[in-house]
Amino acid sequence: MRHLILLLALCGAGYQGWEHFSQQSNAPLHAEPYLAVYGRDSCGYTQTTLRQLDQAGIRYQYHSVDSPAVAERLHPRMQNAGLNVVRYNLPVVDLNNALAVRPDNGELLAQARELALDEGRP
Repeated sequence: MRHLILLLALCGAGYQGWEHFSQQSNAPLHAEPYLAVYGRDSCGYTQTTLRQLDQAGIRYQYHSVDSPAVAERLHPRMQNAGLNVVRYNLPVVDLNNALAVRPDNGELLAQARELALDEGRP
């Protein structure tokens, strides 16, 4: 019985390791620092994030997930980052190749400023 439990534990650990290392990594969308926001025009969380980015003067690109072409580009990137694509909250942000689902806007603004994405900096 012990051998069976040990074998099952090893198989489980091996499978998790295989899943972790078999994930592909995403290529950055741009060579320079960037912020891409994926959301929905009717989503209050998306609109709040966009409004706060605008008020802070942060440069970003907005993409609507209601566009099939946008969803086809976003979902593989999310899967490669280990994020669920079946059901997820909005917005999804890609800050210089780091994807996050509904991030804390204060942290997002601070990280964007560190990358000099605010309009007041070069």
